[in-house]
Amino acid sequence: MINLFVIDDHPITIDGIKSIFSDGKDKIKVTGSATSAKEALSKLKRSHAKVVLLDLIMPEITGIEFCLVIKNQFPEKKVIALTGELNPTLLYNVWMNKADAILMKYCGKDELVDTIHAVLSGKRIIGNDVPDFYDLVKTEGHQSPKLTNREQQILNLLATGYTREQVGNILGSTMNAVNFHCKNLFKKFNKNKLIAVIEEARKAGLIK
Repeated sequence: MINLFVIDDHPITIDGIKSIFSDGKDKIKVTGSATSAKEALSKLKRSHAKVVLLDLIMPEITGIEFCLVIKNQFPEKKVIALTGELNPTLLYNVWMNKADAILMKYCGKDELVDTIHAVLSGKRIIGNDVPDFYDLVKTEGHQSPKLTNREQQILNLLATGYTREQVGNILGSTMNAVNFHCKNLFKKFNKNKLIAVIEEARKAGLIK
């Protein structure tokens, strides 16, 4: 039996996913759920679920940022972003935050089941009808600063209100390393304050 954990701020979505696997024919079962990242974090520490289905648009902290938290704190778990979001920048960001797959919420059961098995075998999947976000972001953002994966991760977390120390803890990095990357961000955006960097990054579509 494959155990799933579902994170979505709409309980009706969670109930719907539970119902499609309720007959047990696919040997997949929802064994845990949460309606916020905060609730999910405490439950995931006790969960044996191998796969997490994660909504992207949630209050407090989005699924985009929380995906990175899950992948760093629970590296054994696979994360499937299950979303109705079509914004290519947001999709790109969750992909760069180590999502194992991105599926549209209206995907069929067969596609969801196939994707669950695929990520458990080590594959990364972009589902049917998901916009070609990678090429779109590269084209639309060609004038924006080019960030490394680590700089993007740090910027995403700082933009949600985490302190540099908290960012270091989440990423398993030192404060000196976080400060080093922040200095690089200041140079790339030609700013000397973090709030100004975040504002410019939002204008450029690099973060929400």
